[in-house]
Order: sequence, then C-alpha cells, then structure tokens
Amino acid sequence: MNAIRVPKAKFKYNMRPFVDEAKGGKIVIVTNDGEDEFQVVPCVPSGRPPGMSVPLDAKAYHGVNLDEPAFKSWEEA
Repeated sequence: MNAIRVPKAKFKYNMRPFVDEAKGGKIVIVTNDGEDEFQVVPCVPSGRPPGMSVPLDAKAYHGVNLDEPAFKSWEEA
C-alpha cells in the first residue's frame, strides 16, 4: 500500500504538503493518539464523463429566458 501516516496535529498545522501527496497518488492516513482517524485519498476518474447520445433540440427551448432563475430564491419563499 502506498500510504504515509501523519499525526493529526501536524496535519492540521500544515496540511498543504499532505494534500499534494494525495494528489500525487499516495494515501495519507491521519492519526490521533496513534490510532488511525481518517485518510486523505486521491480522486480517480472512473471512465468517461456522462454525455448525451442524441444532441438537444434547440427548438424545444424556444422562448425560455436563460437569464431568469429556475427557482424562487429561498428568501422569497
């Protein structure tokens, strides 16, 4: 396993290098009193992003104002 362990206090004080390690592919395990507490892991894309097999028909959206909010503001409710 490609992992490094770091005490929670050290991680909180200076987390940037550990985030960079995770971005580079390593798993960063953060410990508290010697016990594993949580881990920072790299995100791995899982295949191709979703898309549409058929393009949208622009005529279906004729008259729709794209500058108008789709929903009422929560403040107006």
